[in-house]
Amino acid sequence: MRKLVLAALAILVMENPSSQAYYANVHVQNSLSVDRLIAHCQSKDEDLSAQVIEEGSSLYWRFDPTALGKAQVWCNLAVQDKRLSFTVYDVTNTEIRGDEVRWVVRDDGAHLVLFGNVAEESVARQKWRRIVFSPDTN
Repeated sequence: MRKLVLAALAILVMENPSSQAYYANVHVQNSLSVDRLIAHCQSKDEDLSAQVIEEGSSLYWRFDPTALGKAQVWCNLAVQDKRLSFTVYDVTNTEIRGDEVRWVVRDDGAHLVLFGNVAEESVARQKWRRIVFSPDTN
């Protein structure tokens, strides 16, 4: 059993030599029909802080997903009275990992770009939630 484990580790080392850096690139594009998008993205150990993404622009960052605490990245998005929180990159999820992960934020929610193309008929992966503020009753 020990020989099998050592052989598997040797194969992994040969396939991914430590001398080669691996980076993931994540894009969140604002394709809303109106307004600016506020995005606050972070991983376990890195906070990108809240940023305004103008209509037609993107938030982009590059990181080493093998670094401690960066295997998962999530974003909180806000526009007017709508909010959206979701994982934008997860090394354990085959759909949202790899060297390029692109999200397009539209009026109906956030769409994951597959194969460089977001079909017009695609369904939003993450839907907006409307925040209703109730009057203070004190």
